[in-house]
Amino acid sequence: MALYRLDLRYDGAPFQGWQSQPDQSGVQDHLERALKTFLRHDVRVTGASRTDSGVHAEHQVATFQSEVAFEPRRWLKSLNGLLPDSVGVDNLALVAPEFHPILSAKAKAYRYRLWVSELRHPFVAPFVWQMPGALDLGAMREEARAFVGAHDYTSFCAVDSSAKTKLRKVIEVDLHADGPLIEIWVVGEGFLKQMVRSMVGTLVGVGAGRHPRGSVARMLAAKDRTAAGQTAPALGLALVKIFYDEVATAESLRAGRGMKIGF
Repeated sequence: MALYRLDLRYDGAPFQGWQSQPDQSGVQDHLERALKTFLRHDVRVTGASRTDSGVHAEHQVATFQSEVAFEPRRWLKSLNGLLPDSVGVDNLALVAPEFHPILSAKAKAYRYRLWVSELRHPFVAPFVWQMPGALDLGAMREEARAFVGAHDYTSFCAVDSSAKTKLRKVIEVDLHADGPLIEIWVVGEGFLKQMVRSMVGTLVGVGAGRHPRGSVARMLAAKDRTAAGQTAPALGLALVKIFYDEVATAESLRAGRGMKIGF
């Protein structure tokens, strides 16, 4: 059985997250059905990241096994033709047996988008968390520094998480403003369930004046989900990049993003 790697992207709004669901509504379910149709055998895929319901991915990686003779162009064309319009496969390649989408990854980059305006932008709205009031970006940037490093992220993890340890290492948290658009970039070696959304919700609370400066450090030390801020809505979050070689900075990712989800 040969091992194959898929690089894909998706608009997460129509799906109940990446992971297979009992009602077959996960991205994984759609991908496995499409692979089964043209390969003519059952297929089980392993994804690099279990994105939550409604969360988008500009770069997701998955692997599967098959004995069918590999025809790159036909496989890629067939797979994209069988998948929903909200999912697109960018690359399909044979990889070494030791490659693993999760264990081989060095880091991941997520981006959360806020739209700070009273006016609704119909082309932007499906991919941002809109808020009418101004945010103190200086305070948010200052508090964001407390996330960098290796910490116990119990306070920023969904209470139903099955993770054996809540220790995670965050490499960078970067805030970038462009008019009403604020992007919060988080690069880390690994993430817990709803961790980035909880971090963003807390930073928004800081920017809105609900959490004083110094709050993030105290929240981390508390190791209690009720000590931190709200969980930001899923629609503003996107998994932007999974790194298997050199880990890029948020600035370099912004500079080379080209056409990405939404705008």
